[in-house]
Amino acid sequence: MKELMLKVGDVVGLGRESVPGEKLALVFIVWLFLAVLTPEVVYRTYFHLIIYPFTLHLLICTKTLPNWKDPFLRLFLIFCGYMAVTTWFVGSGPVSGDIQATRWGFEAALGMMSFFAWMTFVVKRPEFWGRVFLTVALTGSVASLVVSSLGDFEGARSAGLGIMGHPIQGASIAIVLMAVGVFLSMHKPNRPGMPDAFLIVMVLVVTCVFVVMTKSRAPIGALVVYFVFLFITLGSRYRPVTSLGLLILGLLITLGVIHSIVDLPVLFDQLTARGDSYRLDIWKAYLSYPPESLVIGNGAGLDFSDSEASRLYLKPIGLEIAHPHNIWLGAFVETGLIGVLMQLGLFVLPAWAVAKSSGALSTKLHLYGVLTLFLMLTFTDEFTLLISLHPVWISGWIPLVFVWLWSRQPPCKKGHAEHGQIGENF
Repeated sequence: MKELMLKVGDVVGLGRESVPGEKLALVFIVWLFLAVLTPEVVYRTYFHLIIYPFTLHLLICTKTLPNWKDPFLRLFLIFCGYMAVTTWFVGSGPVSGDIQATRWGFEAALGMMSFFAWMTFVVKRPEFWGRVFLTVALTGSVASLVVSSLGDFEGARSAGLGIMGHPIQGASIAIVLMAVGVFLSMHKPNRPGMPDAFLIVMVLVVTCVFVVMTKSRAPIGALVVYFVFLFITLGSRYRPVTSLGLLILGLLITLGVIHSIVDLPVLFDQLTARGDSYRLDIWKAYLSYPPESLVIGNGAGLDFSDSEASRLYLKPIGLEIAHPHNIWLGAFVETGLIGVLMQLGLFVLPAWAVAKSSGALSTKLHLYGVLTLFLMLTFTDEFTLLISLHPVWISGWIPLVFVWLWSRQPPCKKGHAEHGQIGENF
C-alpha cells in the first residue's frame, strides 16, 4: 500500500520523500469530487477533519513551511488578520457576530494555506491535474443536469449538488473548474492527444449546457468573455481557421442540445424576464448608506441585514437582502477602504505577475482569461473572500492562486514537474 501511495504521489507531481504532501494532494482530489456530488455536511466535514489537519501538520511538524515572504500569501493572511481584529472595534452588532468574523478569518487563513500548497502541486503536473479538473467539471455538470431533469427542466433554473447547489454559484464553479482544466491541458509540455482533445470538447459542451440552463446571466456573460480569450489562444497556438471551425461546431452542438431541452426563444424570455434582479437597488443602497467608518468599515461581525443600507433603504421597499451581491461593495461595507485596497492587491498581484512572466503571449492571454473570470463571477453575487468554507473558495480563490503560482514559476519549470519537497512557494 505504501509503495502504491508513492507511485500515485509520483504521478501527481510529488517526490517519494514528501509523504504528507502526497496525501494532501490526494485528499484534495477526493474533496473536489465530494464537493460537487455530496451534501454540504459531507464535503465540509471532510475538509475540516482531513485537509485542515494535514495543513497544520505541514506547518508544524515538517520542514515544508510556507514561504512567508510570498507577496500574495502574505497579503491574504494580513487581510484575514485585519478583518478578524477590526470587527471588534467598529460596528454595533452582537458579540457573537464578532466571534464568527474572527473564526472566519482564521478558517480563511488556514484554508488559503491549504489551497496554496495544493495549487503548488497543480502547476507542477499540468497533464494530470488538467484531467482532474476537467473530470470534476464534467462530473459536477452532468450530475446537475441529471438532477435538474427530474423536475421542471424547462421552466426552472438548474442547480447542482453539493457546493454547486445554487444556480449562480454552481455555474461559477463549473466555469472555473473547466477553465483551469482547459488551461492545464493546453499548456502542458506536449500538445493534447486525441483522448485529451475529446475530453476537453465534451467538458466544454456539457459545462456550457449546464451554465446556460442555470439561467444565471452573469456566469453566462463570463463564459462568453472567457471563450473570446480561449479562441484567441487557440488561434495563436493552432491554425486560426481550424480553431474557428471547432468553436463554431462546439457552439452549434451546444445550442442544439439546449434547444432540445427548451426552445431558444423561451429561454431568451426567461433570461430577460428577471430584469436586473434588484442589483441596482442593492448597490445604490450600500453606496447611499456607506459604513460608519469609510476607512475600516462596519466590521465583518455586523450582519448586513442590520446595516443602515438594509434598514433604511432596502427593507422599506420590500427587499430582504442577505448581502450586497458584489465582492467589492461587500469588502467596503465590512472592512472599509483598507479592505478594498487589500482585496484589489490580491487581484493586481496575479495580473502583474502575468505581465512580468516570460511565457508566450498566448499563454498570458489565456491566464488573463482565467483571471477575468474572478472579476465577472464575483461582481454580481458574492460579498467576501474571507469566509468559512464556501463556494467562493473555488470560484474566487482558485483563479487568483492558480494564475499567481503559474506565472511565478521559473521559465524552465512551466509545464514541467520537479520531484522533491512541496516547493519554493510552500
